[in-house]
Amino acid sequence: IPLAGGAGIVACRRWPNVREAVTLSTAVALFLSAISVLMDLNAGLTPRLMLAEPIPGVALALRAEPLGMMFALLASGLWIVTSVYAIGYMRAKREQNQTRFYLCFAIALSGAMGVALAENLFTLFVFYEML
Repeated sequence: IPLAGGAGIVACRRWPNVREAVTLSTAVALFLSAISVLMDLNAGLTPRLMLAEPIPGVALALRAEPLGMMFALLASGLWIVTSVYAIGYMRAKREQNQTRFYLCFAIALSGAMGVALAENLFTLFVFYEML
């Protein structure tokens, strides 16, 4: 979700209000998705997503587990608050390259979510490097 939001942020770079709305809506969508995955986890399911298998037997995969979901909920919930603060700060200071900042912010959150939900060490390494 954050990577898709990052694409939307770049697409709306000429319209600051829309870009910031995309940032906030992406944050809220990620938090709601994390809550949905937590509900599946509480129902006894183990949500899993295999993104790729670059080397036979070594998958780039995500899996929801209780401790990882706690981190994912914390990170996604704080992203909403941090986004509101960042928008106000960037507007008040009239910072340059705001689109780049919001894009990098979304990429960093993608990395944090990947670390939280990593199924194996390879996935953890890839997403940790994304941070």
